[in-house]
Amino acid sequence: MTERVDDAELVARAERGERAAFEELVLRHYEVVVAAAYSVLGDMDSARDCAQESFLEAAETLEKLREKAKFSPWIYGISRRKAIYLLRRQKLHGEAIKAKTDEHRSQEIANTPAEQLSKNEKLESIRRALNEVPWIYREVLTLKYIDSRSHDEIAQLLDISLAAVDKRLMRGKAMLRESLKRWQADE
Repeated sequence: MTERVDDAELVARAERGERAAFEELVLRHYEVVVAAAYSVLGDMDSARDCAQESFLEAAETLEKLREKAKFSPWIYGISRRKAIYLLRRQKLHGEAIKAKTDEHRSQEIANTPAEQLSKNEKLESIRRALNEVPWIYREVLTLKYIDSRSHDEIAQLLDISLAAVDKRLMRGKAMLRESLKRWQADE
């Protein structure tokens, strides 16, 4: 049985030019990097694109990472900053951010078309409601409930205290509930 190499060792190897070491870092952190972008953008396709750009930037600037053991929060921060930049750029061009994820591939097939339609409508309501929540709260909600991260992991990734994670989750859930009530009342 091989021992798992920590991020600091993989970063050091990647700096020495070991492509496989950087590929392992990408595999380990891809989902959290996508989650960081998704929490800002609200669009899975854009989040994946942003994640790829984040890893490209990380590969080009890896030598700037002072604390090699903190690769995870570092790459998360890169992804979040890129997503914010992309969102601002899209708003400057007047493009509306629409939530359109590729859930059709990952959804379970309902027994009847009516059940599938009902499920799709509920998911769309949740997506719209989540996009109304300010990104600071949407970010922790996404990490917790979509990416299944623990409170400790969220605190480490965002470089905030556990109390701040709890407070943001509490406020985010309350805002999401209110938003869902509005969407359901409108339908």
